[in-house]
Amino acid sequence: MFSVFYDMDPQGKHSVLMSVITGDAVATIKDLGDKQVANLCMKVLRELFKEQEVPEPVKYFVTHWSKDVWSQMSYSFVKTGGSGEAYDIIAEEVQGKVFFAGEATNRHFPQTVTGAYLSGVREASKIAAL
Repeated sequence: MFSVFYDMDPQGKHSVLMSVITGDAVATIKDLGDKQVANLCMKVLRELFKEQEVPEPVKYFVTHWSKDVWSQMSYSFVKTGGSGEAYDIIAEEVQGKVFFAGEATNRHFPQTVTGAYLSGVREASKIAAL
């Protein structure tokens, strides 16, 4: 749980972190409140940074995608032995007329809403340039 943290403010002005919960860990947090999930996250951070003071978060947000009837926690993945090139192949346009967007077409942010959004912007830019 909380195996990856993303630094959402690389300039370090606001100390914004994001983490993703996947697999069996989703069931562990599904019925927890936001504060409980934040506490579990902070426990992991404090274990990782034992030698430093890890302050309490000023704010936190938990998405609860697992409760969304339309998504049900579905996302792409690259099989063992595969490469990020799979995302690029899925993103290839067809004869300049059919364009593909979605998290499965974004090698840099797969499995995320951010990846889906950015891929939409990417494809909209291609279409606008026609």
